[in-house]
Amino acid sequence: MEADHKNVLRFLLARGGTGNVMEALHWGADLFDKGFAIANYMQNCDWVKLLYSNYNQNLIVVELTLPGKAEGRKV
Repeated sequence: MEADHKNVLRFLLARGGTGNVMEALHWGADLFDKGFAIANYMQNCDWVKLLYSNYNQNLIVVELTLPGKAEGRKV
């Protein structure tokens, strides 16, 4: 899971701070639960804020927090 959240942090930094976790990981809807678990873990670490989630659209939209930006610059 560590490599996955690092990929998401890099993706979000490159996109200006907001983006879709599933797009960042290049995952389909079959891995939605795993993507949501990663987003939830990152929110619990205070790296992101979960903005929107929709299984049918394969969307888990998150926004970087200030601690998340700092963490993203480390990876």
